[in-house]
Amino acid sequence: MEIATIIIAIGVLIFLAHFFGWLFSFVRIPDVLMLMAIGILLGPVLGVVSPDFFGRAGDAIIMIILVMILFEGAIKLKFSHLKKAMLGTITLGISSFLLTTAGVGLLLSQLVNFPLVPSFLIGAILGSNSTALVIPFIEKLRIKEESRTTLFLESSLSDVFSIVLTLALIASMELGVFQMETVVLDITANLALATMLGAFFAFVWSLVLNKIHNIQNSVFATPAFVFIVFGITEILGYSGLVSVIAFGIVLGNIPFLLSSLRENYGTLYDMFRPKPLSSRELSFFSEMVFIIKVFFFLFIGISLNFEDTSILLLALFLGILIFLLRLIAVLFSIPRSTPKFDASIMSVTAPRGLAPAVLALIPIQKGLEGGELIQDITYAVIFFSIFFTSLLIFLLYNTRTRKVYELLLPNFADNPRNNTKEYPGKEKEIPAP
Repeated sequence: MEIATIIIAIGVLIFLAHFFGWLFSFVRIPDVLMLMAIGILLGPVLGVVSPDFFGRAGDAIIMIILVMILFEGAIKLKFSHLKKAMLGTITLGISSFLLTTAGVGLLLSQLVNFPLVPSFLIGAILGSNSTALVIPFIEKLRIKEESRTTLFLESSLSDVFSIVLTLALIASMELGVFQMETVVLDITANLALATMLGAFFAFVWSLVLNKIHNIQNSVFATPAFVFIVFGITEILGYSGLVSVIAFGIVLGNIPFLLSSLRENYGTLYDMFRPKPLSSRELSFFSEMVFIIKVFFFLFIGISLNFEDTSILLLALFLGILIFLLRLIAVLFSIPRSTPKFDASIMSVTAPRGLAPAVLALIPIQKGLEGGELIQDITYAVIFFSIFFTSLLIFLLYNTRTRKVYELLLPNFADNPRNNTKEYPGKEKEIPAP
């Protein structure tokens, strides 16, 4: 492919991504699904591009993508919002992740006769909602703020669970032995130390930002430091991804954390004057993640394997199972004060995306047996989960499917009757004369 053609294609794809994002507001079909469709057309269907197009740099590029996605999502995770949605976030995050991991693992090991650890490895990889997909969904969905916050925080929390458990299971596969106590202790120690490192680096960087903001064209400085935080943590033997999440959360909440420091330690605060990220930097990160998302989901579409129909059928069944387990998790974990329509939206918002896609590459990178099969199954499930989420949200908003889900979720609060745009199907109340 000629260089000029590649550059034209990149420009067209970025324009199409903006158009798809605009189209989402009207038809509720997410842009990532359309980007994956383009990837499928260019890859498996027409054979114009193959996954090998990215060359040896592909592994590093994929990891950079995940680091930036997790960092940008973590910055938006505010302590003040976490307080409001604490109960729903934690219960939904834990129950949905554990049900999915156990359900997928048991299905593969008992019914498909996969080895036990690889089966639960696939379950752990597929256990988390995609923050990169949930964010654009909830920004455009008309639901209560508490419900929107719960979905966002739950996706961030489940990403952490998925990353840590996946890395632990991969380590056990490398050692050839799985000991539950060892895995739990390793997960706890790794998570705690990586979190401490991330939080420490966040405070350090908040002090440096006071000087960095005075330098021209310094907007790339924070992403550069994020990569350094990831690299140092990995070199020390801990999870760089968890450290990046902690770094983003603490850095994004610096104003909240420093309010008590200013009140109780005014002299210390005036001496160092730690600074939060500027609105210009936050906007830049969002734009960067948008561009990253375009090419990553295109890559997923290109990488899908349509030659093995047995894998597609298995992935389709796993996708259906994930949504059934998601409904059960919502039924038993969300506060009963949540409106039925919001609970219905939560039960169908189960897209798998960036974190599972990147985690599925690690077994191949480490040369583990069955690595390619794990990747093929994961990528196919990602496609079906995004498709099901898109279809079900469209049906909830535009058909009587919402009545079915409300019957399945009987114990939740009635939908507000004073806003037909937010809660379709309800007649707008007419004030008494």
